Amino acid sequence: MTEDHDVLMRLLEQRHSCRSFAPNPVDEKTLQILSRAFALAPQAGGERNLHCRFITDRVAIRNLAERGQAAFAAFCPSIPSPFIREETMHYGENFFWFGDAPVLAVVTCRKVPAFLENAAGHKATLVWGGELSAAMAAFSLLLTAETLGLGACCLTGPLIVWREMESLLDISKRDSLTLLIALGHKRIST
Repeated sequence: MTEDHDVLMRLLEQRHSCRSFAPNPVDEKTLQILSRAFALAPQAGGERNLHCRFITDRVAIRNLAERGQAAFAAFCPSIPSPFIREETMHYGENFFWFGDAPVLAVVTCRKVPAFLENAAGHKATLVWGGELSAAMAAFSLLLTAETLGLGACCLTGPLIVWREMESLLDISKRDSLTLLIALGHKRIST
């Protein structure tokens, strides 16, 4: 085994989801490093069908979380089964905590082309690879954040109200919101 392997294994062992951030902002140079790590990740099919943008406006992030929570609250009563409605409400209690994050990374991927949906049916998403590529790129970003001393947490729960989230984030009709990543300097417990 090489020294690089040992370093990577330590990094993998120490990285964990962080949901509590210090109030100080993340500087532009750090965001550029994270953006490069995202772009360098392998992508399924060799297609560059991903995009990552960083929201650093704290008011906009808080507004997004609050409006997402409101959309979720409005969505739940429409679930016909009381059991499924209750489980969904419980499951979603922690979806919108990211309002206090200094940075929110918004990851989108190109929607599956219609020809591929027709050819591959329910497997079209896997064949297209956009979501798999997003997972690999997010992992690259998460590991890089750890090397920079940042905490991060990958979020897919808010996608339960994906239509509202895509509208609030002004996502292009040709793209699909794939995941969010809350980022910031780790809050040091005393």
